Amino acid sequence: MVFGASYSVHATSFRLWAPTAQRVDIVDYTRGQPQKYPMRERGDGVWETERAGDLDGMVYRYRLTFPDGTVRESVDPYARAVTVNGGYGVVVDADSIGDAGPRMPSFPAMQEAIIYEAHVRDLTIGPDNGITHKGKFLGLAEPGTRTAAGNLSGLDYLCSLGVTHIQLLPLYDFGSVDEAGDLGFNEQYNWGYDPVNYNVPEGSYATNPRDPHVRIAELKELIRTLHEHGLYVIMDVVYNHAYDALTSVFERTAPGYYFRMDQDGDFYDGTGVGNEIASEAPMMRKFIVDSVRYWAQQYNLDGFRFDLMGVHDVQTMRQVRAALDEIDPSIIIIGEGWKMGNHPAGVTPANYFHASELERIGFFNDDFRDLIKGSVFDAADPGLVSGSGELWRCARLFTNITGAKGIRDFSAPAQSVVYNEAHDNFTMYDTLCASLPNADADEIARRHRLATTIQYLAQGTLFLHAGQEFLRTKAGDHNSYRSPDSVNVFDYDRAVEYAAEVDYVRMLNAFRTDPANAWLRMESYSEIHDRYVLLWAEPFHLSYRVKDAYPGADVFVFINADTRTWYARGKPAGKYEVLLGEVSPAGSTRIAIAPLSVVVLREK
Repeated sequence: MVFGASYSVHATSFRLWAPTAQRVDIVDYTRGQPQKYPMRERGDGVWETERAGDLDGMVYRYRLTFPDGTVRESVDPYARAVTVNGGYGVVVDADSIGDAGPRMPSFPAMQEAIIYEAHVRDLTIGPDNGITHKGKFLGLAEPGTRTAAGNLSGLDYLCSLGVTHIQLLPLYDFGSVDEAGDLGFNEQYNWGYDPVNYNVPEGSYATNPRDPHVRIAELKELIRTLHEHGLYVIMDVVYNHAYDALTSVFERTAPGYYFRMDQDGDFYDGTGVGNEIASEAPMMRKFIVDSVRYWAQQYNLDGFRFDLMGVHDVQTMRQVRAALDEIDPSIIIIGEGWKMGNHPAGVTPANYFHASELERIGFFNDDFRDLIKGSVFDAADPGLVSGSGELWRCARLFTNITGAKGIRDFSAPAQSVVYNEAHDNFTMYDTLCASLPNADADEIARRHRLATTIQYLAQGTLFLHAGQEFLRTKAGDHNSYRSPDSVNVFDYDRAVEYAAEVDYVRMLNAFRTDPANAWLRMESYSEIHDRYVLLWAEPFHLSYRVKDAYPGADVFVFINADTRTWYARGKPAGKYEVLLGEVSPAGSTRIAIAPLSVVVLREK
């Protein structure tokens, strides 16, 4: 059953689920005095009506009367367009607005992806980035932009990196930014993890937030442009909570249904932001599945990143996977599988302890991140690349490099989303600076490069934070969700300051995606088990062999996280080719691995 406003040029039907309402009216606010039209109850809590004529642009709300006399108005939960700041729904023919272009060709497999996470405003708001539409969808669709210093920016910069997917932080209508206010540099900022209208693009990213058609057309133009430049697009979705539960479309239309509540009727807070969605409730589950399907079909999105996915339940995520498979089975789903939320008895959480029940859904591998980086909660706490090289850490790293089987409940290595940093928590650069206050710039850069190189050698789905390639800093701000633009802005000129590091990541992207290097992207644990051989795991050092990485040739990998040269045993018996790093022979059976470096050798 289709809910919301279903438009045609001759008539528009409206359908709302409000099982406890005694009466529901649709109120037309388009012009002058509001006009109220009754809806009829058709059973099972469904209210509907149809109005004749071309209603494109009609501004409306639902007015619900409950048995106790309470009267509430609500925006349509399924609204596809809204007025500025999302206070009213708007009838639109979304299919005829803008052009998202054709779908991208099906992507080969999750483990082939290199996902680059970014924020529309961060990438476009900078005063000197040469972008015209600052802070806007269209700003990221502008070709040929350069900074005042003449360096690549915006779309051209993204295209220069060699990544496969651009993951954009929330694009839907969120509540923390006044769309009608000053949207200039350092005026308003938020990541957008505060959803209000889940099926509508965010107005502050549109050139005219007051025109409900514009935000739809301009988001489609951005996605089409990225596709035309060979980049797949992943959308960050936040179905685990509402910005304000009490005023949300869910609570106003079906009080007490859509959110998890305790026996006293208070909202559970498994998300840490005041409420948590009850994804196991059938109509909430339907909403999530319908919403994801709508975004994938209407905007031709290529993937979804589920915020706090562990709050959801396995059955819901399975249905999401099945719905997207009907569109394109290669649409990527990844999510935060942390153990959190107040799931009712009998409901299986969609966290990484149940990952094997969620095939072809990836989970952020925090175990890999913490081994490499140290604690995300304490920047001074070291990881492998910042001086904590215990034996257990190096041995566990090998398990993570080989797909993290047993560390998490993964059924395939692609479920391990391998990352060192993301939009939240400290950047790797800021972590290294905090944990190594006496290290000079060159040492910080070498340690940073070491961390990134290890990431690229791991089996799984690769994930980069925007700016990781140029040692991005947020001046030690670990939670910049509402910090000013001066903290969050993407510094394209820093990419030139750290040009060697950026070029190195470009090389790693080419290396990882090279069809000849399929040994980096294995599909099954059985293949990994048969071909990976641990050579040495000792404090600060790890080496391993990959059998038949190339026809008739093995690969040997050496990781030295120490500040001293490692005279490693186990090099190829005959001649070899250096694929990554620099190496000096140290005898017939040993080679010298430079401090804080990785070497990859191929038998010849």
